Formats: sequence, C-alpha cells, structure tokens
Amino acid sequence: MSRTGRLAVFLLIIAAVGGGWFAYDKGMLPFVASKSQIEGDAAKRTGNPALPVIAEYASIMEEKTVVEAVGTGRSTLGVSIYPAVSGEVSDVLFHAGEKVSRGQVLLILDSDRERLARDLASVQVKDAKQLLDRYEQARPLGAVSASEVDAARTALAEARIRLDQAEVDLADRTILAPFNGTVGIPQVEPGDRVDSSSLIATLDNVESVLVDFEVPETRFENVKIGQSLRVETWSLPGEWFEGTVDSIASRIDAESRTFKVRARIPNPTGRLLSGMSFAVYVDIEGKTYPSVPEISVLWGDGGTYIWRIKDDKVERVPVRVVKRTQGRILLEGPIAKGDLIVVEGVLRLRPGRDVAATIRGGDETGVAQRNGTGEGS
Repeated sequence: MSRTGRLAVFLLIIAAVGGGWFAYDKGMLPFVASKSQIEGDAAKRTGNPALPVIAEYASIMEEKTVVEAVGTGRSTLGVSIYPAVSGEVSDVLFHAGEKVSRGQVLLILDSDRERLARDLASVQVKDAKQLLDRYEQARPLGAVSASEVDAARTALAEARIRLDQAEVDLADRTILAPFNGTVGIPQVEPGDRVDSSSLIATLDNVESVLVDFEVPETRFENVKIGQSLRVETWSLPGEWFEGTVDSIASRIDAESRTFKVRARIPNPTGRLLSGMSFAVYVDIEGKTYPSVPEISVLWGDGGTYIWRIKDDKVERVPVRVVKRTQGRILLEGPIAKGDLIVVEGVLRLRPGRDVAATIRGGDETGVAQRNGTGEGS
C-alpha cells in the first residue's frame, strides 16, 4: 500500500473512534440528568434541615457615661492665721499636725502694757461708779445739781468704754484657733517680732474635702447637686473614695466651654489633705436601649443588622449601633426586650431559614443591666 493510502486508513480509524466515544457520552446524558432530577425530588420531599445556632435574649441596658476629670482638693474650712497686732512672740503653744479645738490658745504675744492699761481702766471705772453713787445719794438733799449727776453718769460710761477697749487690746495679744482643725507648721518662734502681715500657721478642717473640677458644657443638664461620684488620688493609689456633688457653677466658661463643679468627699480618717490632686469620675445616666452581645451584630451592604428568631425562622433586622460597652452593644431599632437574637452561626443564615436555637444565658424577660464607658472632660 502506498504512503497516501496508509494515511487515509489512519484518518478513518481516528474518526471511527471519536464517533464511538461521542455516541457513548451522549448515551450517558439521560442517566446523569435522571440522577440530578432524583436528588432534587428528594430535597423537595425532605426540605432544608434546620441550622443549629446559639441565641440570647435581648436585654434592656441604660446608657451610662462616666465623665472623667482632674480636680484639686481643699479643706472644708481652711485659713492662714495672722496676728491682729504687732508685738514680740512670748510663747508658741502648738505643734505641726496637731489637732486643735475652737478657742484653743495657739500663740501669745508680750502683753505687759496691755495688762497694765486694762488694770488702770478697771480702777477708773471703779472710781467713776463711786462718784456717781455719792452724787445720786446727795442729790435729794440738794448738795449737788442735776447736771453734776449727769456728768458723773457720763464719766462712768466713758470709763467702762476704756475698760472694754483695754480688754480687747489685751485679748489681741492671744491668738486662738477659730475652729476645730489640724494646724500646720509654726512659722514663728518665741522672741520673734511680728505684725499683722506675719504668718503664724495654717489651720484646716478636713473632716470633709472639697474637690473642684470642670465638666464639659454638654453635660450641664446631667450633673445634679447630691449626685454620687467617686475619686482617687495619686497619693493613695488603688484606693477609691465616695462623695457627692456639693455645688455647681451658675455659668459656662466662654473660653474652655466647661463649668465648675465642687464635690464633697467625707474624710473621717483625715487621710485626704488640702491641695491633693484627684481623678474624679461622675456617672451620667442616659436613655435605655436594647442590648445584644457584640458578636451578634453584622455589617453588610445595607448597613448594620442582626438576626432575630421568630417562629423558628430567622429574620434580618436593621439596627443602628449606639455604643459598645464591655462586650455588648446598645442598639436603636425595632428590637424589644426578650427578642431572641442569634449570636453564633450567623454567617450561614438567610432570611426565612429554619433554625434550631440553643439559648445561652439570661431569660426572656431581658433583665436590665448597667455598664459605663469613659468620657473625658
């Protein structure tokens, strides 16, 4: 056979093999289609199985913001003590840090001249009174005139005024504690010359400590007198002290856009001191919102949403995130207390899909909870 003949036979063989395979494959198509149809019919008879999910009941949570500020403490009563008059210090009768009572003697100035002046004024009062007594006894007898009696009365009144002035001058030589408190370091010693500008010591009553701080003007309506708060000081790390709002400024500072607040912190142990710096935390109560676990909230093309279970089927509910706080999210949307929300298994869900929910924690009453986040001033 020639070369051309062999090539023709080879091509015929290839064509025959290809045609046979095509016929075989085409014969299989009815079988394949029948299998798919059978599987589809079976799916229609059985339906989609319920997807297992984990769900929780939505609760109601009160939005609570914590306003944080830094303030400076001062004593409820605090004064710097100065003498009213000039003189030499005779005696210092207190020690630094000593607790003193109102009226307790703290310091004495030399008082010899004032004591003599007081004694002299006392004698003058005695003489003036004796003279007036004699005149009043002699007046009915006509021995003295009415004008002489009047002059004696005036002299007695003047003598008594001089005695009162002498006693005031003598009292000014003794410096007393104006109220109960803790006295500071003495600034003078016996023998020092002092005048009305000489500081003797400081005196503070720290049974309560007042802490002044500033709050943003946006919170003016939220802070009320008597509202509870808590403070901590860097001087006593790790310790918290409870207090209340004592007073609120009547105006907003135009430059800082804040208003001043004064807190009162009970200090029965006296550990808090005037001048300490404090971190202040004020709880600001807000509106109530539905609350769900953070993992239940999803984001998609249409915005934020969650899956809610109703009649064993899921529905997609659009929501708006108000706040995240301690693993939960406060929401705005058509969510009610006690709604059953999917928290795990959310990625496989489609609207209307049957689910088999395992309920985790809480109950359908949606017990209210409270949590807070920080807000700086």
